[in-house]
Amino acid sequence: MIVDLPEIKIMYVISNNGVSGSREAFNKLESHLQTLRGRKFYGLVFGIPPNDTYWAAVALIDSDNPDKEGLKTGIIPGGKYVQERINNWNEAILMVGQTFQKLTKQYPVDSSRPSVEFYRSMKDMLVRLPIK
Repeated sequence: MIVDLPEIKIMYVISNNGVSGSREAFNKLESHLQTLRGRKFYGLVFGIPPNDTYWAAVALIDSDNPDKEGLKTGIIPGGKYVQERINNWNEAILMVGQTFQKLTKQYPVDSSRPSVEFYRSMKDMLVRLPIK
């Protein structure tokens, strides 16, 4: 499904090891939050693994103070994305990369924007590939 998304203001932690260090980056990010309830989490992938940069991110809310927490801020760019749902992503983590690869072969990728993992829940993920 193709969607047109608005930009999203975020605070984030950069993984030391690209996608392979995503869990550690999320653990660090989550340690700065008072609660995870109601928060919207994203994984941003810049480049192609293993030569990639990965951000563990959360959408900013009014009560956030990223400077106080020592977190970086940024924006997930808006625009057109092709989106595919992965159910039980945590049990089939390899499906995430495979889904991005499959979509890359089917659509013209806009490499000026990151690929996005949107964690709807602990079981449900939306993979979003930026397209031209």
